[in-house]
Amino acid sequence: MLRRFFSERDDPEPFYDELARRALDRFPVPVDGLRIADVACGTGQFTAALEERGARCVAIDLDRADIGAAAARGLGAAWADARWLPLGDASVDGVVCSNLLEHTPDPGSALAEIARVLKPGGWAWVSWTLWWSPWGGHAIAPFHLLGPRLGASVRARLLGPPTGKNLPFERLWPTHAGSVLRLTGQVDELVLTDCYPRYWPSQRWLMSVPLLREVAGWNAVLLLNKTRHGRPGTPGRPER
Repeated sequence: MLRRFFSERDDPEPFYDELARRALDRFPVPVDGLRIADVACGTGQFTAALEERGARCVAIDLDRADIGAAAARGLGAAWADARWLPLGDASVDGVVCSNLLEHTPDPGSALAEIARVLKPGGWAWVSWTLWWSPWGGHAIAPFHLLGPRLGASVRARLLGPPTGKNLPFERLWPTHAGSVLRLTGQVDELVLTDCYPRYWPSQRWLMSVPLLREVAGWNAVLLLNKTRHGRPGTPGRPER
């Protein structure tokens, strides 16, 4: 995985395919027969791995190129913003949302939409890259440690303008464990059942140490459940 990670910029598919398979190998629930929304599906790594295990998937992404790549893999995918999912209330058993929250300016609305589309008793697996971790700045890493604006400026001055689509305040926003956990707690119908570092899940204790988790957590996972007695929608959800 480390070898594949270092080649991720030039050849991302092998890394993300293996990452999806490994995540599902230790998934908290069986997925066979479930209707699952893969929100921010990218080129379809999680969708393909879920369908291999018997799930019925609805794949969604905002990047049209990624949607095209998912279709080229033989997967069905829809173009949509995670803040306004094209799904009915209480329409899916589970949601997989791999590395979305840092790519939306409003992660709270994305979490509220996850709650809306989940059936009561449904679950969500949500991961994101922590800003202060080694890869938090994506295209400007490691200069992001200077902050999003100064880091981008220093990176451009030393190495030239960064390339790629994940540039600060265009397709990437600083996202932290503390703020995401607070946002999760504000969605009435979602209950946090677990939070752990994605790449070293045995070290859950890291996510309980406020400053350390922002750096050493690297990529964090939330496991969420929708309360059975909750309402299909979430108060405060933005108007379509």
